[in-house]
Amino acid sequence: MTRTTAPPQTPMMRQYLSFKEQHEDAILFFRMGDFYEMFFADAELASKELGLTLTTRDRAKSSPIPMAGVPHHAADGYIAKLVAKGYRVAVCEQLGDPARSKGLVERGIVEIVTPGTVLNDSLIPDRTNNFVAALVRDGDTIGFAASDIGTGEFFLEDVPRESFSETISQLNISEWLAPRVADNGSNLPAEADQALRRPEWWFERTRGKKELMSHFGVASLRGFDCQDLGPALGAGGALLAYLQEVRGTRLDHLVRVRRLGTRNYMVLDEPTRRNLELTTPLVAGDDAATLLMTLDRTITSPGARRLRAWMERPLVELEKILNRLDAVDELFNRPTETARLRETLKRFKDLERLLGKTAGGKASPRDIRALGEGSALTPELKEVLGVFQAESLKQPAAACPTLAPIGNRILGAVSETAPLSVGDGATFREGWNTDLDELRLRARGGKEWIARLQEKERKKTGIPSLKVGYNKVFGYYIEVTAAHQARVPDHYTRKQTLVNAERYITPELKEEEEKILRAEDELRSLELELFSRLCQEVLTHAEAIQTVAETVAQADVLASLAEVARENNFSRPEISLEPVLTLKESRHPVVESLLPSGEFVPNDLDLDARSRQIGIITGPNMSGKSTFLRQAGLIVIMAQMGSFVPAKKARLGLVDRVFTRVGASDNISQGRSTFMVEMEETATILNAATGNSLVLLDEVGRGTSTYDGLSIAWAVTEHLHTRSQGNPRTLFATHFHELTGLPQILSRAVNLTVEVKEWNGKVIFLRKIRDGTADRSYGIHVAELAGLPPEVVDRAQQVRTRLEASGFMAPGTPARPTVP
Repeated sequence: MTRTTAPPQTPMMRQYLSFKEQHEDAILFFRMGDFYEMFFADAELASKELGLTLTTRDRAKSSPIPMAGVPHHAADGYIAKLVAKGYRVAVCEQLGDPARSKGLVERGIVEIVTPGTVLNDSLIPDRTNNFVAALVRDGDTIGFAASDIGTGEFFLEDVPRESFSETISQLNISEWLAPRVADNGSNLPAEADQALRRPEWWFERTRGKKELMSHFGVASLRGFDCQDLGPALGAGGALLAYLQEVRGTRLDHLVRVRRLGTRNYMVLDEPTRRNLELTTPLVAGDDAATLLMTLDRTITSPGARRLRAWMERPLVELEKILNRLDAVDELFNRPTETARLRETLKRFKDLERLLGKTAGGKASPRDIRALGEGSALTPELKEVLGVFQAESLKQPAAACPTLAPIGNRILGAVSETAPLSVGDGATFREGWNTDLDELRLRARGGKEWIARLQEKERKKTGIPSLKVGYNKVFGYYIEVTAAHQARVPDHYTRKQTLVNAERYITPELKEEEEKILRAEDELRSLELELFSRLCQEVLTHAEAIQTVAETVAQADVLASLAEVARENNFSRPEISLEPVLTLKESRHPVVESLLPSGEFVPNDLDLDARSRQIGIITGPNMSGKSTFLRQAGLIVIMAQMGSFVPAKKARLGLVDRVFTRVGASDNISQGRSTFMVEMEETATILNAATGNSLVLLDEVGRGTSTYDGLSIAWAVTEHLHTRSQGNPRTLFATHFHELTGLPQILSRAVNLTVEVKEWNGKVIFLRKIRDGTADRSYGIHVAELAGLPPEVVDRAQQVRTRLEASGFMAPGTPARPTVP
């Protein structure tokens, strides 16, 4: 944020500048009466980003101050827009009563709102995590820490620098923290380019370890499996310090820390996640769909977030995968019990986010009531889960605490019609607190007295339209229209003049007003105190509530996967330690969901790293080659996240990483062409794939000349076959028909093709994959279907015939290819 220069000397502006100096990297909302004002560079920025009118303060002086403001009652909406654009906002509130203050009103920073620490429901999607992360480098290792304070999650990990970006790519990180170093962090990954900077000592490992142990209340981090971490401890300590700086509280709902566990999950880098459309469609539109959309039948927000996490981080440990599949299997085969479980889960609100708001001082009476309802449901949750035998259901049921006592206490205290904020209605039930009931009675009695006063004054004055009213500025008043001014008694004192009426006060009304307002002030004060105590009591159960939320999330995901399997005729995959990928009648889960029932053509696949390692797929454009590649990758991901799969039968060897090279686009801003992007992605695959990886290649080499492209595709295929790092199972879709000769010289390569039928001069794509080769690509036919003018299509046919006759890159391959 731009520094303010030449500060004015007025006391209020000096006060403003003192707060701005403490929060230079935030836009300062400075409360002045009914508005939050911004000055200097903040005003100019806010006027541009929010469409506000830019005005000036001290116009008569030689250097007027740029100024912009928003009404205080609408501030949340404006703050939301700024935070959504990546800005930080510091809210400076009036702490004293301006009417009673002598001189300058006392002010203070009451909240800092940032993209990664926001707790406002309207600013963060409830079905996605929102992380703030810290990173620090030590040699070739990046210490990493991330937290979603809305859900209470906190992760640590030491990550090799070369794999850092792909390791953390599945986390939705909206804000970064990094050390302020002499070279401005150029030795850090690109993620730190826009990071908020803090002093290097914040990130010291010894300090971080001490801070983490202090916060989590442990003598050692060994119980969290974090004792032997390196720079991650420094990143974790810095992140904790930042969260406490921003929220101004201890964050009591951060009760446990977990390892990110980079070796326990399948790696899915950003190109793979994008190309397979796991969570985001490649092309937006009404018919756009993703694997997440297809599999998501969750009925709770924690469940939706957990499903996304499972999909983006599939397991690689056989036992854990089988435990999840066992649970889905049991839920699949017990529909009655599953339906009862889902009915129970449906009654849970988002306990994680509700707890986060409570810890951050943002919970409303309705939020606490919802926490109470969820806590009171825990005995029923344990009961409905207890009927299942699968470990992934049985273990959470046993570990789930019974929170009925605190739940019933909350429900007994907080009104069923609890307001959105304390003071806007009856937060607590009558009869729960005698002092509260007494104050309510006093306030209610005063208001009843006001209602009787109106009738009494109408009779005494003979003014039928006389009314007694109230507003926050003028308090209680007696209003008389202009037509009856002659009847106003002498003891009425004028208080306010309106266009067609006058408002008055009487000694009697003034005295009663003071009693009512005093009672209401005391009532509000007591409600705030009691509500604060109740929130603190809730936080003493923070760890137990989080455990319940995790139980709800896991049960919801497993039940959702069972529901999807039942609806879509998915089957349980067999997970093997053998390097195989055998699919019978497999389908693409997303494409099939968009087509009429029964229209998708299923296909078989048989890959084995020992004998059928590489499948070279040829066939026409639009015939289904890319779909076939993608469905193989999606089925592997689904199986290892614990889902049934769209196939009649599936046998899968564990995959440590899925690589895709499917399509490419320019990166003009970095001077990288389509072909350069394609080659970079291919290089990543060749350098990083292991014998347990799955490689999906689509048209490698098509972005350059025919001979260069063919040569690259040839060499890439050979390398995947002969490399010393193992034999990754590979599918390679190509229009280079010359590659179909490779199985003659590569023992583990096989040819696959898409069946085509020609009938009455028309070409019919059967979308069926079989062993064999295609004789041509039917590209001109596809061009005709796309709407090219007939004369262009005819001319293309003529040119093709002449080229084939001359032998120029004719289709087919010599009987035994000559290796370049």
